[in-house]
Amino acid sequence: MKNMYVLGISPDHNASAALLKGDKVIVCVSEERFNRVKNYFGIPKKSIKFCLDFAGINASSLDLVVVSSQIPPPLPEWGFENKTSINLYRFLKSIYSFLIDQVEWRFPPMRSMNEFIYSLVSKAMKGSINRERIRKLREIVNVSDDKFYFLDHHTNHAVTALYGAPYLSEGVQEIVILTADAEGDGLSSTVSIFKDGQLKRIGKTSLNNSLGNFYSAITKFLGMKPGEHEYKVMGLAPYAPKEDTQKVYEIIKNWITVDEKNLQFKTIVNAHQFLKLCHLKLSDKRFDHISAAAQKLLEERMLELLQASIKRTGIKTVVASGGVFMNVKMNKLIAEQREVERFFVFPSCGDESNAFGACYFGYKTLNTNGTPAPIKDLYLGPEFTDKEISKLIRKMKGVKINIPKNIEYEIALLLSKGEIVARFYDRSEWGARALGNRSILADPSNFSVIEKINKMIKNRDFWMPFAPVILDEDKEKYLKYLSNSSGDYMMMAYDTKDTSRDEMVAAIHPYDKTARAQILQKEFNPKLWEIMNYFRRLTGRGVLLNTSFNIHGEPIVGSPRDAIDVFQRSGLKYLAIGPYIISKV
Repeated sequence: MKNMYVLGISPDHNASAALLKGDKVIVCVSEERFNRVKNYFGIPKKSIKFCLDFAGINASSLDLVVVSSQIPPPLPEWGFENKTSINLYRFLKSIYSFLIDQVEWRFPPMRSMNEFIYSLVSKAMKGSINRERIRKLREIVNVSDDKFYFLDHHTNHAVTALYGAPYLSEGVQEIVILTADAEGDGLSSTVSIFKDGQLKRIGKTSLNNSLGNFYSAITKFLGMKPGEHEYKVMGLAPYAPKEDTQKVYEIIKNWITVDEKNLQFKTIVNAHQFLKLCHLKLSDKRFDHISAAAQKLLEERMLELLQASIKRTGIKTVVASGGVFMNVKMNKLIAEQREVERFFVFPSCGDESNAFGACYFGYKTLNTNGTPAPIKDLYLGPEFTDKEISKLIRKMKGVKINIPKNIEYEIALLLSKGEIVARFYDRSEWGARALGNRSILADPSNFSVIEKINKMIKNRDFWMPFAPVILDEDKEKYLKYLSNSSGDYMMMAYDTKDTSRDEMVAAIHPYDKTARAQILQKEFNPKLWEIMNYFRRLTGRGVLLNTSFNIHGEPIVGSPRDAIDVFQRSGLKYLAIGPYIISKV
């Protein structure tokens, strides 16, 4: 199966594409890095082309094309023409939304009928909608119809977590898989087990009882962008006093409960009505108190579902995926549970990660007895030659260009002197977290660097912390490290240690003193490790501040042109790009 190729496509929120060769995902990219539309929703045309070009193949070499979600929202980004079936689906969806907003609010028993209507309409329309999807996809990936497979959204999340984790390759054969997001294909959460080589779903929550949609409603109620700014609610939560948090929590605690028997969430109203409920019950409450109470509810209900799942199955190895698990504070609490022996959250586990799961599912479809390789590093995107970079640099004005003999040492030297350096090197990392190759780096021992970076480029909300990258060999110095989970991908928050907190004061949460750390192993990124090793020799500190290379509200830079553009539009003074260090004069 060495020459087997599977293309995985996630056309949902933050559309992405991935390509598996043999048993390994060799490339994965998100469309926003090419078209510069943050969290683009639609067919990732440029990402698909890049995947095929990277492998040096055309569509005829593909054995399978697996597409996430069986019933996508009929958005314009898909490019659907005015087909009768699509217009009918939109019409029926509008009726369904009306029933939720106007009828069910006044007569809650209607919810079960609404869910039945949604299920019935979705099943009836699935065939015609997916024929339209195939027609549109074949304009980009010209393969026969029988090579397309549309994968259920939450099965996709589950497969992503199961095969992306290292546990199967380590010999672990019994695993609990949790998924949770706003919604997808009629569901918002699932509990599954992997046992005796089989994946089996044992619990599910409908989209109308969504924990994720609750948190998104809170995000919108607080004046932020749902589906994007939930991390800001999480970052704001620690600022609220416990007494005030508890007062708001008492109001909302019954909005969501856990049915332990069926391993599912239950909401007091249809989850799409939470915003209306917020306006009725929380309008006179302070924003930070609301944030903290919402975070508390999210954490407690997820822990209840986790504990019920472990009690039911007796399995203590847990993996997870879905947008709710982007909440690193919640992930920290899961890893701290004594019942949890191993815990893995797939990196950047929103819908963009389903491109991986689609590849894994395709592999298992074609090779039922095999197991795909788990993820390691995430440097799976484009890289650019020195020649391509040089051509752009020669056109720059008002800058000094240096080609140092040892660029890693020179970057470390600048950082040790308190300078801030943007770094663009090698293949880009996939996902929402910058992991060193499309990053802005700084010395976190000086608290004033926060204000400098915000004035230069980031313009982050005042309450939002930056994050550290820490050498693997120094993690115990800085963190109360949780050995049952992975710190490679910035998916976990950690408590920091009093004895060394001052060395990374600008890269921790100022109130609860936690850090969303990247733990850097040398083999993951040797050149970044060299920079940090030189920095440690110069300063005695094995930690740097690491934030994504982008202007706030824009995608992370994707190309040298993007990097130079952001450098010139911002207050950044230093850009390390390829073999060059560019400085403004």
